[in-house]
Amino acid sequence: MKLIRPEDIIVEKLEALIGIIIAKLIEPDMKFKNVLEIDEHRIKDFKENYGIEGIILDVDETLRNKTDKIPECNKQWINLMKKHFKVIIVSNGKSKMLAEYFSSIGIDYIFFAHKPAKNGFNKACKSIGVRPEKIIVIGNSLFDDIYGAQRSKMKGALIKEVQEDGDENR
Repeated sequence: MKLIRPEDIIVEKLEALIGIIIAKLIEPDMKFKNVLEIDEHRIKDFKENYGIEGIILDVDETLRNKTDKIPECNKQWINLMKKHFKVIIVSNGKSKMLAEYFSSIGIDYIFFAHKPAKNGFNKACKSIGVRPEKIIVIGNSLFDDIYGAQRSKMKGALIKEVQEDGDENR
């Protein structure tokens, strides 16, 4: 039986409180259950109503769970996005496997980006040659992705969960 320390309970409560405060202060421009909700209709909306030309994608808890591989359905979705937008990955983590995969499909991968710091977002703009106001950041974190996007003058789309293969009809 694991002994629960009082300081662990305090940290857990503080993290929950910070999460509530962040949710009240940061409002994403859009919310989606998963990336597959961003379909042909949404692509048209992004272009016509927002002038979007580029997408900055988060990886962990957006395209894949933890350190699992990216599900095939999400790989297909990435290929759809590449047909319509300039796409780049901006992540706070680093994975050799992901770097190799994204390189093989012609997508730059910026790792250890220190989101929500502006540097990674600015580097992504330069890499894909798109102005910040023409970019949407798609990610799962209100703080790292959405707040980082907004402070970098970009739109932010919050993803609630990773789409897994075989779950497309849920």
